Amino acid sequence: MKSVKYISILVLLAVLSTMILGCAPEAPAAEEAPAAEEAPAEEAAVEEVVEEVKEPVYFAWYGPLTGDTKQYGDTEKVAIEIALKDINEGMGGVLDGRELIVDFYDDKNDPKETVLIAAKILGEEKYTATIGGFSSTPTMAAAPSYQEAQMVNYSPTASHADYSAMGDYLFRNTPTQAIETTNYAEYVFTEFGYKTVFLLNMNDDWGNNIAAIFTAKYEELGGEVLGAETFIPGQTTDFTPMISKAKEAAPEAFFIISLYNDTANILTQADQLDFDVKMILASANLKQELIDIVGDLADGAFMMNAFSPDIATDRFKHVMEEYTKITGKAGDAFVMQTYDVVMQLATALNETGEADSVKLRDTMAGMKDYECLSGTYSMNELGDAVRVLQPIMIVDGVFVNMNTMD
Repeated sequence: MKSVKYISILVLLAVLSTMILGCAPEAPAAEEAPAAEEAPAEEAAVEEVVEEVKEPVYFAWYGPLTGDTKQYGDTEKVAIEIALKDINEGMGGVLDGRELIVDFYDDKNDPKETVLIAAKILGEEKYTATIGGFSSTPTMAAAPSYQEAQMVNYSPTASHADYSAMGDYLFRNTPTQAIETTNYAEYVFTEFGYKTVFLLNMNDDWGNNIAAIFTAKYEELGGEVLGAETFIPGQTTDFTPMISKAKEAAPEAFFIISLYNDTANILTQADQLDFDVKMILASANLKQELIDIVGDLADGAFMMNAFSPDIATDRFKHVMEEYTKITGKAGDAFVMQTYDVVMQLATALNETGEADSVKLRDTMAGMKDYECLSGTYSMNELGDAVRVLQPIMIVDGVFVNMNTMD
């Protein structure tokens, strides 16, 4: 019996061994190969999805969205939104399909606010370029911060002669006060033939600089500035004492160096005082809002500007029509120059090939014959867009290029 039990145990062990050996090779190396090949394909698919989701490129804009000059900031904001739509929807974005986004910062046109905003913008560490500011004083206050950080800062409208000379990362899209005001003096003296002028200007960097440049050039030509008065923007509302002095001096022309809201008050009070002479207005007054306020009191007023309502390019017409559709108002130089700033930065970004502010600066500095809304312009050695100025007169409530008048 012991032998039978022994044999039975051996048979049982043999059967178990066969079963174990038969189960072992269920997942041989040769059969696992397909699973091993599937992993790289899955990883490639994931990588492809990641590549399709591209990070946006960010610019920052700063300017007045509240305060006495908010209308200018509102204009620039709409112009930027039109440009972004044209870039992101019409051109497929920048840098092979990346969305361009502009963040807006309200500086109230206040130099102190502008410096604080510059610190905030730079602290974000996500922006490739900044756009702004609106007027020269706050723009120049922030300029050292952007220059030190090697951040491109492109102002649509800061015209003080010293601005772009403060650093090689600083650009502007408007004629400098030195160029523009020299043209004013020459046109008033030579084309109009006026030999006497009285000045009334804002008491800030912009107003004082224009007054000084105009006086020097006008007197060099042989004209006489019979007097000059200043006022504090945003605070002065009664201009009658200054206008009375101008009227007493009996000039042939009265040069008002102010923004349109103050200009509207000055023109109204001059009419009330029967001060009827040729009104010369600073270029910043080429805004529909001025005419909306004063009506025919602005008729006959003269100014010079890189903008002209008769520009015939298709892109110009498109942008101005879009602006009117959005705001109900006619477009102006602030629309044109701000739109051009965004589009030129986007073009330079594509030419640079990457979102790098240092390399973007190099591209911007060398741009020649850039195709803008009004034709072409080139950047000079200081970083200024060199634009041609046009003589503009208000006729029956409309801004008209005098070169097209009979």
